Amino acid sequence: MNKKNKIYQDITQNCDIILNLLKPFEAENETPEGRMIYQCRWLKEQVAADKLPLPTEDFVHTLKYVSAEGLIGHVASSRETEWQEVGIYLYRLVVLVDNKLITKKEYIPATLNLIDALINLLQHAPRPLSKHEQGLIPELQQLKTLLAEAKIEPPLMSYFPDYPNFRKVYRLNKSTIDDLPNGKYLCRTVANLIFEGVRPDTWLTQEDADRETRALLQKQQGATA
Repeated sequence: MNKKNKIYQDITQNCDIILNLLKPFEAENETPEGRMIYQCRWLKEQVAADKLPLPTEDFVHTLKYVSAEGLIGHVASSRETEWQEVGIYLYRLVVLVDNKLITKKEYIPATLNLIDALINLLQHAPRPLSKHEQGLIPELQQLKTLLAEAKIEPPLMSYFPDYPNFRKVYRLNKSTIDDLPNGKYLCRTVANLIFEGVRPDTWLTQEDADRETRALLQKQQGATA
């Protein structure tokens, strides 16, 4: 299965989740709920006909607006669960129509491999680390534990208040460890996976991701042994 088919599959799945949440509402243009029903139906139709362009610039304004403004968050069981029950699925649709693969539970083992590789790199850095780079190590260890125990689910969206050193080290697709071997790739990819909910294009399947990250981790550990 290629990237487009993977994205199409996930678009359909997330649309179905949202449509199920909106079952009590009518499809109409006068309400955000009704417009979102039309939006999901249109996305599913385009995917089924193999006609949805990626990235999708036009005809997804409703999705982006409803997601950004949280206009259907009230269908969640409580205010505290709006993100987990509603917002995350809208956000994932926004990511998908932008032609990006999303982070999913089956890719957590590969994500943990990358975190291990990043920790190993920092612990064996060929230069002294800054205060924030040093502080990133326990933050990564905490993220690893929480992900492994399924106590958090990407995307986290915000670095604060729990991961301030990560935000100091990484911002705007650049990091202070870009000079270290694999530092740029590891920091950016871990940040995208955990905080943005986006996985690499090479991770088409869980097997692809596991194979790639195991090889990278072994190489990283071998280089610092």
